[in-house]
Order: sequence, then structure tokens, then C-alpha cells
Amino acid sequence: MCGRYQFTTGSDDMSAAIVGMLDRRYPGEYKTGEIFPGDAAPAVISDGGRIVAVPAIFGFPGYQDGKLLINACSETAAQKPTFSESLRERRIVLPASGFFEWSRDVKKMKYLFTVGGENLIYLCSVYKIVDGKHRFAILTRDANASMIETHDRMPIIIGREAVRPYLTEYETAIELISAASPMLSREPA
Repeated sequence: MCGRYQFTTGSDDMSAAIVGMLDRRYPGEYKTGEIFPGDAAPAVISDGGRIVAVPAIFGFPGYQDGKLLINACSETAAQKPTFSESLRERRIVLPASGFFEWSRDVKKMKYLFTVGGENLIYLCSVYKIVDGKHRFAILTRDANASMIETHDRMPIIIGREAVRPYLTEYETAIELISAASPMLSREPA
């Protein structure tokens, strides 16, 4: 599952625009670089049809004290009480330079996964407001051929052109969640 990802500022014009929006409204309220569960990270939501950047905390509060729910299975999110309302009403996109997974072997090598030729990818997620703060869980799916050797799940990744439709159109969001995942590149991190 996707337990850590990376957002590098200045990787392209969109990352610069997102950071600019955040710095004007939320200076110092988010982290860049490697994002861990519990961190506040740059995110993008629809606010009355306007696409805006907000800081959002990685993880829904869990049922056990201190545990965070960081991923939501895309195949069942619409049926799960924890995620169904968020999937219908509160979708969020996480700009990312890539995401991390560890090998299954005893060495537990850490790898960075990216989409070739893309400086910035977008991870489909859902959010809810808890104590006045946006909290998100990343939607995951079965791994494709480029990922399966390392892990059996992967985050839902969309391109820049799909960000607005994912955020604003429920039916389109469901189609995007079900679409084939891009092939990924893997390098030791």
C-alpha cells in the first residue's frame, strides 16, 4: 500500500503554483519532501467548483488509539462507511513526485516509483474534516505489471488533465478510479 510519498517543490509549473497558493494562505502549515502518515502535505480540492490548494493531514483517525487509516481500497470504498461519503462528496488529489514501497525480500529495499517523463503525478484520495483540518486516505488498487514484483497494491494515479474532473464529477471520478494504471519506473531510494 502507499505509506509514504514524495512532493518536491519546483519540479514543474504546477508544483510551483500549488506551493504559491499554500504559502499565501497557509504559510508553514505543510511539509514537502518525503511525506509520512500524520504529516500535513500539499493537496488540491474543489471548493465550490474552484480548484484550490490546502494543507491536509495524511491519515484518517483510526479505530485504535494512535492508528491512522492511510489507504482506502478503491474497489470497496463506495461501500465502506468510513470512506463512502468522502468518495461521493470529498475527493482530494495529492501532487507527488513519486511514492515509496519496500521490496518483499529480507533486504527490504526502499524504492521510489515514478511515471516516466512526468515530474508530477496526482494521487487520488478522499478526505474528511476532523477538528477543522482536512484528513486524507489514499485510494489504492491492485498493482499492475510494473509494480507487482514489489507490492500487490498501488495508489490510483491520474494525469494533470484529470484533476478537475476527478474532484468535481462523481461519475467521472469512478471511471478514473477504475481505469488502467500507468506503467511505473522504479529506482532505489
